[in-house]
Amino acid sequence: MGLTACAVQPPIQEMAEARASVQMAQKLNISDAPNPFLQSAEQALQEASQAIQEKRYERARAQAIKAKREAQRAVKASEKE
Repeated sequence: MGLTACAVQPPIQEMAEARASVQMAQKLNISDAPNPFLQSAEQALQEASQAIQEKRYERARAQAIKAKREAQRAVKASEKE
């Protein structure tokens, strides 16, 4: 059991990448129309932060990865406008 507890670490790198991606998407989202990808990214980032507080690191990692992916989709969508 000790090895399992040590093996699971907070997803620091994933969270940093997700935050940076969401911030970039927010800066590029200048239209008045809501961007569903950006909304999804922000929600996933919020859920990842909550999961870290609850020490649910695998869930946090998954949500951080989702946030980054959705933010990238938001950027692509804003580039098409």
